[in-house]
Parts: sequence; C-alpha cells; structure tokens
Amino acid sequence: MSKEVKPRKHRHKRHYTFMVISGDSDGSTKRLHLNHFKTQLLAYSCFAIVLAIICVIIYETLTIKNLREIQTEQKATIETLSDDNSVLEASKEQLETEVEQLKAAINKRLEEEQISQEEAQTLAMPTGFPLTGTASIKKALDDATATTITELTEENKDEATGNPLIVFTAAEGSSIIASGTGTVVNVTTDTKFGNTVSIDHGNGYISIYRNAGDPLVTEGSQIDKGDIIYVVGEKNTTLGYQIQQDDEYVDPEELIEING
Repeated sequence: MSKEVKPRKHRHKRHYTFMVISGDSDGSTKRLHLNHFKTQLLAYSCFAIVLAIICVIIYETLTIKNLREIQTEQKATIETLSDDNSVLEASKEQLETEVEQLKAAINKRLEEEQISQEEAQTLAMPTGFPLTGTASIKKALDDATATTITELTEENKDEATGNPLIVFTAAEGSSIIASGTGTVVNVTTDTKFGNTVSIDHGNGYISIYRNAGDPLVTEGSQIDKGDIIYVVGEKNTTLGYQIQQDDEYVDPEELIEING
C-alpha cells in the first residue's frame, strides 16, 4: 500500500519595496528592493539608533538635573560660607577692638604701676623731716668709743671724728615721725639718748631715731612715711637723727627736707 505524499509547502520569500519618487520632470521613480533579512537588519538598526538617542537624552537629562542639584548645593554652600565669613570678619573686628582696648588697659596699668613704684620709691627714701612742727638743728658727730656726742663748731669741724648726726631740739607736744616708709628692724636702748629706733627703707637706706621717749613702734612693724615714733614731752625734746646708706653713715642734711 502506497503512502500518500503530501505536497511540500514552499516558504514564500518576503520582499519589501521602498519607492523613492524623485523630483525629476519626467516623473520617473526609483525602487529599492530589500529582502527580509535586510529589512529586519534595517529595522533593528533604526531601533538601536532610536534607543541610543533615547538613552543619550535620558542620560543628559539626568546629568543636567544632577548638575543643577550640585549647582544649587554649591550656591547654598557659598551663601553659607559667605555668611560665616561675614560673621568671622565681624568677630575679627571685635577681637581687634578688644585687643586694642586690652593693650590700652595693660599700658595704662603698667603706667600706673610704674607711677606707683616711683611713688613707693619716693616714699621709701628717708627725705622727710623727722619731726612735726619746727625745731632747732645742730650738726654733730658720734664716736662709738666716746661717752658723749661732739657738736661741730668752726673750731673743731676739721678735727672731730665720728659718724654724722643731726641733733634736733623739738617743742614739747610735737612728734618724732618716720622720714620714709619701711620696716622697723631695731628697737634698743641708747646710752647717749635713751632709746634707738632703726627703720630699713628697703633701698639701702636705714634711718635712725635716738630719743629718751618711749618708742611707739615695735620690731617688724611696717611704717608709713609720717607715722609717729615718739611723742615729744618735757624730758625728751632732743632727737639724734642719723642715716645709713649701704651700711655707711651719710650726712642726713643731704637727704632730708628742712623747711624754716
């Protein structure tokens, strides 16, 4: 028994025709024939090109958006930095003003301290008159080996020896006072005058007050210029006054201010 043979189907090849109508006066036309493969290749190529264009457009759009966002952020950052810079400039100006004020205050303080030191040094110098009120004055010398002092006269001034001394005769009711600021370093008895008070002025000078009255100060006391050391009564009107400079006796008249 013979088998029935089915007729084979033939695949029809697809052809595409693109017509290009020229603008010639004779109205002639040109035809471009593409087979199926070429048509698909052309279609895929066009699709790829369109897709690439779309991707480029999307990429550029996103890039432009990102750049705009970055630009906005940078603008905001610049504005913030500008504000910060303005604040810093204001702070700088304020600090410069405060520095100038501080310098002025320091300079003023230094000047005041300098003046205070100069005033303190001036007050510490034993230049003050050691008595309140007026008194008679005699120059003398004190020889440590002698029992009495030697008053200087025109006859003996070239021969007498001893340490320079001024003898004041004060009025009853007056006071013997410190000739400068300092510290009482010695309060002792004195065979020639009764008592001795020595004040160290801290600058190499020591003033010595010799009187028969009772001292009103004690060793170690801080003394201001003009503080009372003795009160002058009927029996202690005589004051022997001496000054030492760097442990050497000097003439008190060269330092003290004597008025009248």
